[in-house]
Amino acid sequence: MKKIKVNEKELYIVESHNQVLKAWEDLPGQNVFTLDYHTDTRQAFNNYSWWRADSEVKKGLYDSRESRSRELADQKLEDYINDRITIDQVNDNLRHDEHLDFAVRTGIVDTAFILSKHSNSASSNPNVHIVGGEEEYRGESLIEYSPECTPCCNLDEHGDPCTGRLADLSIESPFLEEAVLQAEHLKQGFFESYILDIDCDYFNTRRSLSPRQDGVFKKLVRESEFITVALEPECVKICRRPGEEDLVSGRILEELISLIRAA
Repeated sequence: MKKIKVNEKELYIVESHNQVLKAWEDLPGQNVFTLDYHTDTRQAFNNYSWWRADSEVKKGLYDSRESRSRELADQKLEDYINDRITIDQVNDNLRHDEHLDFAVRTGIVDTAFILSKHSNSASSNPNVHIVGGEEEYRGESLIEYSPECTPCCNLDEHGDPCTGRLADLSIESPFLEEAVLQAEHLKQGFFESYILDIDCDYFNTRRSLSPRQDGVFKKLVRESEFITVALEPECVKICRRPGEEDLVSGRILEELISLIRAA
């Protein structure tokens, strides 16, 4: 983890998204407003516990992968809560899309609002609420918001043109304002104390890093307790739009620092 200051705002930079937990645990109980291509709301230790359970079942040590997997995941959570393992040891077995669930289940984070490009119609994680989904909000700690297009779109059906527009206008004020309103509506007082979290794969075009209306983004920067940035270089390459081959995590970070400095 690298820590820098930009206009007196602390900025923590990590390679893999789950590594932000090391910064978050120093100021527990915050809300997190995260910009990410993906929702990153898989249950904590899902990958680790499933493969370990599979190995143990094949050896005849246990009968059920499902029950053993849940047991292993719960044990890891309990070990951290009871100070038997550190956050670095947690990250040894935690994937980059499982950190949010871990954070809310251990009290590191109160509520996380995820503005993402990838939309889930449902989730197997009981801690997740999907905005626009079939279920009403019941106080879940993970809120996924994945709009199909920008607020000014008037098309009946959304397709690739909308995806491109969404990519270009990712931090324009009209788009971010809708997300802010959703967070405030569902979680009263969300922005009273929060961390701004950014995954570089949220930016899929060069245009997205040159917002023409940036007032909301600047306000999110200024009023956050601090900012965490995940480089995720391979995800950046996978998620960038066609023709954007020079868009890499290092360049995105440089542009982000410039935007944060201007805030």
